[in-house]
Amino acid sequence: MSALTQTPTFSDVRQAIVCYLIDNIGSPSISISEVSHTVRRMLPLCELTDWELRDLIAQSAIDAGFAIEVDPQDPAVEA
Repeated sequence: MSALTQTPTFSDVRQAIVCYLIDNIGSPSISISEVSHTVRRMLPLCELTDWELRDLIAQSAIDAGFAIEVDPQDPAVEA
């Protein structure tokens, strides 16, 4: 089975998030929506729900010292 058709593991998703954070280390904050879209493009077979992915992104960003931005226009964010 090729790497593109394999379902990514939780560790793969976490690594993609950490790579994004490292690439943006100079920014004081990150957009949950932007990171989510980036991870979905990198790992299209990711089986985490939007809520699970956003929670993992938020936890990872906070642990790394980033402030987080939530896009109120994002359909996954409750009004």
